[in-house]
Amino acid sequence: MSKSTVETPGCWADRLMSKARSWGRNGVSSVNLWRKRQDQDALERSLARIIETANGHRAKGLPKGSPAYVVLRAKADATIQIFASKWGVDIAIIRAQAPALADLDSLCVQHRQLPAGIKLLVGLLGLIVSLVLLGVASGLVHAGHDWVMHFVAR
Repeated sequence: MSKSTVETPGCWADRLMSKARSWGRNGVSSVNLWRKRQDQDALERSLARIIETANGHRAKGLPKGSPAYVVLRAKADATIQIFASKWGVDIAIIRAQAPALADLDSLCVQHRQLPAGIKLLVGLLGLIVSLVLLGVASGLVHAGHDWVMHFVAR
């Protein structure tokens, strides 16, 4: 006998009442679980809509760093923040489960482009270096030809 008579009610009405109390506690937790799941599904739908919108902008040729991407990222961050504060979930966990948010973050950063003057300078230096290398190769071929002809003519 592991249970004592104090722990288990003796009368059938007492047992029924204790069962009804436990149903109430379980019912409340299952309702909260259901509400959390509903909010999580709404969060996933909202984030999917935001990411689809960003992908649509990217497909249309909108450059990285555009204000549209920044607005979409702010909307996603606000949605995640609301869910995390309501249900006590860590934001890092939500971000880890949605890798497309990292793509959205990367779309918000503008590419650093080189100024036209630096591109022109690099092009000219590349041309000069390639001409020097072509001259060196030509000289080596000519020296090799002279060396072979020297040994053959002997």
